Formats: sequence, C-alpha cells, structure tokens
Amino acid sequence: MFLVLHVVFWTVLKFMLAALAFLYAGLVLMAYRTEGPRFQLRADWQGPFRSAPQLLVWLGVRALAAIVRIGTGTWDMLSEASADLGEWYVRRRGPEAEAIFRSRFL
Repeated sequence: MFLVLHVVFWTVLKFMLAALAFLYAGLVLMAYRTEGPRFQLRADWQGPFRSAPQLLVWLGVRALAAIVRIGTGTWDMLSEASADLGEWYVRRRGPEAEAIFRSRFL
C-alpha cells in the first residue's frame, strides 16, 4: 500500500511541476511578446512574496532576450557563410555553370 501511495505521490508531483513549468514558460513568452526585451520589473518591496513571481518572469524575459540575441547573431553568421560557400562552389564549377546559375536565379 505504501509503495502505491509513493508512486502516486511522485507521479502527481511530476505532473504539477510540468504544469508549473508550462505556466511559467507561457508567462515569460507573453511578457516578452507584449513588452519586448525591455520588460520592466515592477516589484513591491513591502510584499516580497507577491513580487517573487514577477521577479522570476523578469529573469525569464531577460534570459529569453539573451537567447534571441545570440540566436539572431548566429543565424546571420551562418546565412552569410552559406552564401559565401554557395558563391565559391558556383565559381569553382566554371563559367558555364555560373552562367546557368545566374540565368536561373538572378
């Protein structure tokens, strides 16, 4: 009997943690979507327990903004490298391949 209660307790706890994680991710995404990366922390220092969720959302928005900034920079670098590689490949194949490529895509 104890084993069954133990398994049920941990299963319910895992589902609750997953639900809280989804709720937190939704709050962070909505705050980022509505106010952008310049999301302002509105904390009431007289009631720290009421301000804790707002602080956590603010930290999540800051982390998401950093991830987006790094991802954008990486994407730009990879697309530029891809364009350079494609240009090198077409040039290396010869003038007739370059003419075919230019007539088809440019």
